[in-house]
Amino acid sequence: MQQDGKSFWPPILRNPITWIGFAIPFGINTINGLSAYYNFIPGINLNSNLPILRRSVVLRLTPRFEVIGLGFLLSLDVSLGVWFFSFVANLQTGIQRLLGFNIGPMQPYSPPAPPSVAHIAMGALCFLVFSSFWNSRHHLKNVVRKAFTGAPDIDDSDELLSYRTAVFGIISGTIMAMFWLYQAGLNFPSATIFLLCCLVAFVGLARIISQTGMAYGVAPVAAPVLTVNALGTPVLGPAGLTALGLSFAWSADIRTFVMASAATGLKIAEITRLEYRRLLWAILLAILTTLIGASWAIVTLAYTYGGINLGGWGFGGLVNYTGRWIAHNITNPEPVHFWHLGFGGLGIVLMGALTWVKNRFIGFPIHPIGLTLGLTWPISNIWFSVFLAWLIKAFVLKYGGARLYMKIRPFFLGMVLGAFTSTGLWLLIDYFGGASHTFTLT
Repeated sequence: MQQDGKSFWPPILRNPITWIGFAIPFGINTINGLSAYYNFIPGINLNSNLPILRRSVVLRLTPRFEVIGLGFLLSLDVSLGVWFFSFVANLQTGIQRLLGFNIGPMQPYSPPAPPSVAHIAMGALCFLVFSSFWNSRHHLKNVVRKAFTGAPDIDDSDELLSYRTAVFGIISGTIMAMFWLYQAGLNFPSATIFLLCCLVAFVGLARIISQTGMAYGVAPVAAPVLTVNALGTPVLGPAGLTALGLSFAWSADIRTFVMASAATGLKIAEITRLEYRRLLWAILLAILTTLIGASWAIVTLAYTYGGINLGGWGFGGLVNYTGRWIAHNITNPEPVHFWHLGFGGLGIVLMGALTWVKNRFIGFPIHPIGLTLGLTWPISNIWFSVFLAWLIKAFVLKYGGARLYMKIRPFFLGMVLGAFTSTGLWLLIDYFGGASHTFTLT
């Protein structure tokens, strides 16, 4: 609709500061895209690494414009917590390597963090999830009472689902998941532990992404790996290990997943006061469309070209990675990893202490939620961009106040728009141009 009698475009798109921010990533990505087609056009390489602690660890200092733009919107304590704990995890990794301290090889989906660093973060994530349920215990009690007794004094008309639908949906979904895992080869105890680990990862990451505004993240320790560490391979057996390995695709490779997207949508709906029941149908339609489209695309590509001929992580890397992990654990039985669980317990203690400090001391500058992210591959690549966003925002608020922050915020939103627009544009160009090469967009 027309606004202010001038244009149907929203104000942010009529702000020249937005387009200045847009032009930076769009211009760099355009030059790099053209360089991939025409070798006489030099590309712009922003990749930068800094070895520290006698090259025992390498800090990745590549700026990512979409992360800087989104990071500028984070509160200062959250962005400080994200980059600070990632930096500390790098230091811990380097110091342990210098001292020769090691509790085992790196584990799937945890690199570049060693097991000690990864399990500290996983312990922190467990504390975050279970403390969230504990803090919500009175609400959850009302939800259960409404579901089973229909208590008229409890109103659930404004919720995404009625409490009865939600509770019985959880019960039936859990039963179906347990039956599926049992049929896949897991016994009842191992299926219970594995499903609990999955829920901790899903619920924890969904809260982190919706609360912090992070674009993506993965669990510090993948649920199948944590199950093996907690139970040992003899309890699982070859069938159970195979079932866990084949679950990597949905339980470990979750840089983006439905629960996080839905939680973010609900957070936006809460702020914009959008009707939740109408949003439910939009979420269900998006899930159904994506499920059908993805299934059709994967099956069509695999049968047309042969899955083995298709590169990338989905058809090549993940398949080989999973097979090697299953074979290694079957041929090399592992006991319960008490050292790993011990570091997980340390993470619980540290997260509990930091949470207590944050809640007791007003103005404490570091949010403990950063401890839960660990040093997984996504975080190791974006922590420096979050640091840049935090530094710029802290400087702006200190010397320019809220007025300057609001004035330059469109610049950073433009950076996000420019990064994603240029990436989508070059994907289309490559599709119609028949490009067989790949290049990395910032």
